[in-house]
Amino acid sequence: MKLPDPRSSRAVLIGTSTYDHLPQLPAVSNNVLALQEALCDEDIWGLPAENCITVTEPGTSIEMLDPVVDAAESAERVLLVYYAGHGLLGGSADLSLALRGTRDDPARLFSAVDYSALRNILQSSCAQYNVVILDCCYSGKVIGRMAAADVGQHADIEGSFILTATAPSKPAHADEGAEFTAFSNELITVLRDGIPNGESTLNLNAIYRHIYASLNAKGKPTPRSRGNNVAAEIPFFRNRASASTKHPQGYGEIPDTQEGQHFPTRRDLSRAGVHRALQAGIVGTQAAGGAESIVSSGGYVDDLDEGDTIIYTGHGGRDERGRQHKDQEPTDSGNAALLMNIASGLPVRVIRGAQKGNPHAPEEGYRYDGLYAVEEYWTNRGQDGFLVLQFRLEKIYDDESRAPFYRATGPGSLDPYGRSHSASGGDRRTAEKVKKAHDHACQVCGETLRTPSGFKWAQTVHLQSIGIPHYGPDIPANIICVCPTHQVQIQMGMLTINDDHSVVDESTGEPFTDLASARGHRVGSEYIKFHRELYRGRATSDFTSF
Repeated sequence: MKLPDPRSSRAVLIGTSTYDHLPQLPAVSNNVLALQEALCDEDIWGLPAENCITVTEPGTSIEMLDPVVDAAESAERVLLVYYAGHGLLGGSADLSLALRGTRDDPARLFSAVDYSALRNILQSSCAQYNVVILDCCYSGKVIGRMAAADVGQHADIEGSFILTATAPSKPAHADEGAEFTAFSNELITVLRDGIPNGESTLNLNAIYRHIYASLNAKGKPTPRSRGNNVAAEIPFFRNRASASTKHPQGYGEIPDTQEGQHFPTRRDLSRAGVHRALQAGIVGTQAAGGAESIVSSGGYVDDLDEGDTIIYTGHGGRDERGRQHKDQEPTDSGNAALLMNIASGLPVRVIRGAQKGNPHAPEEGYRYDGLYAVEEYWTNRGQDGFLVLQFRLEKIYDDESRAPFYRATGPGSLDPYGRSHSASGGDRRTAEKVKKAHDHACQVCGETLRTPSGFKWAQTVHLQSIGIPHYGPDIPANIICVCPTHQVQIQMGMLTINDDHSVVDESTGEPFTDLASARGHRVGSEYIKFHRELYRGRATSDFTSF
């Protein structure tokens, strides 16, 4: 699909790294230069240099916003505004963007730029699509409390998409001495390198999912996003990783190895390159794109093997005798790698080891059983009493190379008539009943998305998934109607729902809106509880903020 015309598009990249009264942020200047280089790269978007304006170290609101006004007046296709620097809370402002001389004093926030000033400029923009990217503390604040009554009050601008580095109450993160800030590093990396096994182009939702998975796997603050009128699904950039039809080195099939091939020992597996580790059950890293291979041999009592579907327990928390003695963490290396597979779409080689009572396992030694896609994950109180991470893996047949969640023709995509499918499987007619009850409005944010041809677009999510191993019912009480952004956040456990129907941001533990109700559709409390208990209670970490 054709990208937005860069000649009729504009970008304004704002960065403040030097401050008179606040901590210095040297990485911010690198953010701006690298992002400018990426946007102007012909292999990524090809924005003409004169259409990509950088604003560094602004000292006044005029210096910061005048270039945005000029760009908003001249942009016809896309207006992209990026800000990196200190974000401050206080006073009547949702969020204040710090200038060079800003003080961290609620009584002197007039020395910063109220985000509402930027929002007002975007509301009068001539561009078809407006994209805002904020890399600062508390940046999720601009998305705000997203109840239906609040539509138009925060990030809601026609044809817009907003991507923030953090949740409303969370600081952003910058490692001391790092070239880029944590969030911008992931953004720049995905633009430069692309998403392996992805489509030929990248839309904003795909970029958001990839950044979220990467930061979550590293235990760093995770981003938030919101988009209107399918702006999130429009292809914006070329995917540099799609140029090759082969998987990155180490992933996918191994030459001269056939599915069903037997290996007497782990050392034989390692020598063949099918599973390189002699002891670890998971090979691969989050940084490389995810896990390359796993060995499934019933090492955890919570594993489940149904042949084409495997419920695989993550690693960590075991003592020297192999007994679980503490909770598993998403940041454990093997778990972080498998989490990354969900975003990268890279397949995992599955090797089954001999396991008594498992009809899908070999009688002895090990057997290579082909490629599987990592579809989803959740937390579970294991049989040993500790929290474990579990991953659902599905067998890939023929030329399939990615989990269905990311296929352009898979769940959640549009058919030729602009109508949506259920993002969680099941009978489409049941999903349509729920969507019609809400007039295709998201039950979290109240937004109704429309395609350019006028069709309303919504997705649905089963709170208790209907497949292995949860076997939830395919009934309206187990389904909610959501927009693409909140579909991802519900499925990844970023959002949960309390019994009083308040929606909770799990990164902060705070409710931020209420789940909308509609005549003819009641969400079952048992399914709300089931979903909540899958994800609540995960460990979080604190980081140096800016």
